[in-house]
Amino acid sequence: MKIKLMLGVVSGLLLAARLAGAQSADDVQLSVGPYELAANGAEKPMGGWRSTGQLAIGTAVAGVFSMSGCGGFSITVPPHGFDKDATAGWRVEITPLKVVNHAVTFRLRWIRALDTTNALTLQSEDIEVTLKPGESRPLDTLPIQTTAKTVAGRPCALKAVSLRVVADFPDMDRRLIGANVWLVERLPNGKEQSQLQSLRGVPNRPIPFYFDGVADEAGRFDIFGNLVADPEQGGIEFVVETIRARADPGQDGYQSSRWFKSTLHVKPNEIVDVALPAPVPASGEKAGSLAKRVFSIRIQAKQIR
Repeated sequence: MKIKLMLGVVSGLLLAARLAGAQSADDVQLSVGPYELAANGAEKPMGGWRSTGQLAIGTAVAGVFSMSGCGGFSITVPPHGFDKDATAGWRVEITPLKVVNHAVTFRLRWIRALDTTNALTLQSEDIEVTLKPGESRPLDTLPIQTTAKTVAGRPCALKAVSLRVVADFPDMDRRLIGANVWLVERLPNGKEQSQLQSLRGVPNRPIPFYFDGVADEAGRFDIFGNLVADPEQGGIEFVVETIRARADPGQDGYQSSRWFKSTLHVKPNEIVDVALPAPVPASGEKAGSLAKRVFSIRIQAKQIR
């Protein structure tokens, strides 16, 4: 099967290797794809990828990348070769070696095996790389010829193209996490008052929450943030990012903010509290009664599917 990706195509393409029966590891995947560098200096992905799909330790995944004209790309798999009209071509092979806490260590082998503009300067690497989800590494960059034209015959607005390997979690994860999240204030008399939000989201993606503002004589604070859930045996690991921001009177934004990050393990239907430090007024700010009030984020969660 061959997939054509030409400059100007909006929808992305995913060519994934599903390795049924192989030794699998974790839920992170590796992808190699082309990026374009515009004449104005902006870089962005072009939308086509060769992906490992679910990782299989010790199993190589290969891709063949052909480029022609103004950044037109064709992505296919061996034994297919380069396009007959290609001006440059790469062969890339990825072999996952191990996964530790979603960080993937893999053998990366690539070669620019075709380059009609630099016939005697082929480029290649054979290295070991470790990437965490959200991290990437460039492979190779190639300038676009000044005489190149778009498929419509117009001058090419690209300066260069590159290949990059990216580690990330799959976009289409059917698993679903449900969480009840409270903003809890413990009052001086020992009682509590709270706000509740019921959240749903997929693993390893931010699930945002926003509570009503909290006011005192010094102004108003907003408390918001996100949860990132990582299912594990016997429960869920949560990374909780919370922002407490003082509203700027008469403005749409904030005049100051503080950021907190906590990691916790939650068993199904267990209730866990994350204490929020008391506000410390910035220089020139009033302390307000908020500095004496005690707040926490309370979480109860489970994997729905």
